[in-house]
Amino acid sequence: MKLQHRLIGAFAAAFFAAAPAHAEATPTEIKTVNGVAQYPDDYQGTPHRAADEDPFLSPSNSALILIDYQPHILMGVRNIDHADLMNNTTALIKSAVHFDIPIIFSHVGVGLNGSQPFIEELRALAPNAVIIDRTNVNAWEEKEFVDAVKATGRNKLIMGGLWTDVCLAYPAIEAANAGFDVYVPEDVIGSITQLSHENGMKRMIAAGVQPVTWNVVLAELQRDHARAGTVEETTRIFLEYLFKMDPDQGWQ
Repeated sequence: MKLQHRLIGAFAAAFFAAAPAHAEATPTEIKTVNGVAQYPDDYQGTPHRAADEDPFLSPSNSALILIDYQPHILMGVRNIDHADLMNNTTALIKSAVHFDIPIIFSHVGVGLNGSQPFIEELRALAPNAVIIDRTNVNAWEEKEFVDAVKATGRNKLIMGGLWTDVCLAYPAIEAANAGFDVYVPEDVIGSITQLSHENGMKRMIAAGVQPVTWNVVLAELQRDHARAGTVEETTRIFLEYLFKMDPDQGWQ
């Protein structure tokens, strides 16, 4: 409980700036008295909205898809520091695992020509992720990939990839055109130049893809500070990867 109250402190607004108010009423009326809300015992927050009615990312409507995070492809990324990209991607994967949403990792050319596979450091974070090997630059032209996406049963796709304007942009645009809601955490992706990255983002946004950052994804999945079952690990991820603080020490 102490940790939960700390989360509601000074930095909470930054965490949940993008989180929406729930349209669904709470089962018990909550009132604020003298600036302090009064809660019943074991209050767990507002109910989750139905997956098909929630306009935001939730544990029941989302899937994470990461494409071509391979060592030799990462080498070509020049518009974002590699340490920052790995930090942010690690946080995003841990967020998806924490909320148990489906995860698909895809790499290219491993079986075809022996290309280096998906970065093991990232892959190890989600041992249950589906792995798809491809020959196509555009993953959406690979039937096995599209079948895996559809098999998640999720309509909101959180998509990242290297490089922004090629191996991410093509399937992200295709997914948006196929009726999926596509979200791209811009701080987990990169390309060979800043211009390449920006051009890729412009093409995706024009197709309806929504740019976000990894911390927005985690904030939307948590959504309510009173959801005690997930709030502690959510806080730890924020502390370690957003604020670069020791999560065992909490707010200092």
